[in-house]
Amino acid sequence: MKFLRYVSCAAAALALFACQEVEKTCAVAPDAVVAPVLDEHSDILVDADNLSTEVTFTWRAADYGYPAAVSYALYCVYGEEDPWQVGESASTYYTLTKEALNNALVNSKGLNVPADETSTVFFYVVSSISTDPQSDYTKKSNVVALDITTVKSTSAPWIRRPLYVPGGHQGWTPATAPVLWENGENSDVYEGLVYLVPSDTEAKVCGFKFTDQPGWDGGNFGSNPDAFENSGGSSDLTTEPGTYWVKVTLAADHSTGSVKLTPVSAISVIGAYNSWGDDDVEMTLAGLPEDYTAEGAEAAHIAAVNAQIWECTIPGFTGGGFKFRFNHDWGYNWGGANLEHLDYNGGDCSTDLMGSVRFAIDFHGDIAALAEDATNPSPISATVAKVE
Repeated sequence: MKFLRYVSCAAAALALFACQEVEKTCAVAPDAVVAPVLDEHSDILVDADNLSTEVTFTWRAADYGYPAAVSYALYCVYGEEDPWQVGESASTYYTLTKEALNNALVNSKGLNVPADETSTVFFYVVSSISTDPQSDYTKKSNVVALDITTVKSTSAPWIRRPLYVPGGHQGWTPATAPVLWENGENSDVYEGLVYLVPSDTEAKVCGFKFTDQPGWDGGNFGSNPDAFENSGGSSDLTTEPGTYWVKVTLAADHSTGSVKLTPVSAISVIGAYNSWGDDDVEMTLAGLPEDYTAEGAEAAHIAAVNAQIWECTIPGFTGGGFKFRFNHDWGYNWGGANLEHLDYNGGDCSTDLMGSVRFAIDFHGDIAALAEDATNPSPISATVAKVE
């Protein structure tokens, strides 16, 4: 009997110990959790001489009622931009260099804080013991406002990127395909004019895809126009033959994307010569063969499609201002004083040439030159020449 009594006592003690352990490893109710408290911090001055100086943010730990494994994330907010996560920590501090902080703040894909100015940026900490960001145990700290003086980003300059459009219109060769150009700093949005008409003029559809490299080894986008598949096995996108303004939006990691095709019925030159009226002279794709049954017609077609140059000759041109536009409408138009880099919706172009004058607009651009130009000028150019 003594033995049974000892066993019973031991069992009771074990049960009590187990209950105590459960209490130690169970969080208090969510509304009883003490949120982290971000410590005050002095304002931050970034300049060329202190980029390597470290900045440390500290906070008081959240209290979940037991010695929990808490993860912390430090965030900052500026203006109407979405919060940007500075970093993560399993401790009650986070350290980074002033250069890293500055570059993230002034990045247009970060907080878009103005460079070379002093701006107020708001910081806070979020604690969590769950992988679910919507968990009731995710707690936000107080907010601390800091005046931060920034400099221009020291990261690599943005370079406008091309997106290649290989397909049945040009022999499925990415390296020489028509291109779309990124429309803003690291926007991952690409636009351009493409003649999606296959060399087989009897074809009822034109198949095409997009690649972010001049070959098939990079992104290979196809299948669904609303949600690209990105693999060598993705099927072709298709459309009725025609000329289109093509807009592609890719995810930041280029894992997927979508495309919008806007039909273009006319590309034309409008200007003082026709009193800026609706009878502007239409342009045609330069180099297209007149006879598709003739020898070399397919090669000529592919070369013309790849070049993306549209042209016309106005026999009675009277000089003065002019612009290029689509569909005899101002929705899509290009102009500006510099014919080498036309601006979308830019000002008037101008020439003193009169008589029979040839106009050409190039939507392809010089890929090699643009890849070296960190000023990221417009890739669309024009030429104007007297026809003797």
